[in-house]
Amino acid sequence: MLAVLVVLAFAAIAVAMTAGGSASKARADAVNVAPRVTADPSNTARVDLAHPIGSSPGQGRGISPVARGLLIPIDGAEIPSAPELLPNSPREYRAGWHEGIDFPADRGTPVRAAAAGTVVRVDRDFVDWDEAALNAALDAAIALGYTPEETLDRIRGRQVWIDNGRQVLTRYAHLDSVADLRVGESVARGQVIGTVGSSGFEEGGPHLHFEVRVGEDYLGDWLEGDELMRVITRSFE
Repeated sequence: MLAVLVVLAFAAIAVAMTAGGSASKARADAVNVAPRVTADPSNTARVDLAHPIGSSPGQGRGISPVARGLLIPIDGAEIPSAPELLPNSPREYRAGWHEGIDFPADRGTPVRAAAAGTVVRVDRDFVDWDEAALNAALDAAIALGYTPEETLDRIRGRQVWIDNGRQVLTRYAHLDSVADLRVGESVARGQVIGTVGSSGFEEGGPHLHFEVRVGEDYLGDWLEGDELMRVITRSFE
């Protein structure tokens, strides 16, 4: 009986080691995945996985996605270079940081889709919160030391989200108005999807907050300085 138990124990250890090796290989394969393209061959937007750069605080991320082939969402606008308009800029008023690119523009300026895709969110009936509710939410965020997702979502104001395929999602926030869009509707690259505003956070003034999400990450995640600008500049045609 003792001999049988010893044999079973060794077998269990071997199975565990094999499983651990398979899991490690799966993680390695996930990091080294080849560049992916969107399902629509006429859409040049795609995502590459850049080199490992460490992890964001408390969130376990170690790869910054790099997009390609995006259209600047405001006609005639230039890619901003001021740090406060770029990802990872501190947002001390809510104990957080910026996750998108801000394009300052006049209220009512048309906003266009940066890549073709499918509408997955359109805030047709968005109502701004009152000043007391906003201040209470910001105070709570500061007390927590981070911005809760529901607070961050309200601060983004009126939004349109477009699923561009291959885990790429573009977000257009602080909109003053949205186009006549429906969830599930296809939109073309360059199609007007709304207008610039300051919904959600009036103090920021009229501008488009534009995010490129890739899975749980965002374009420029955990980058700064020249490296951040290179990644963002290369993302747009």
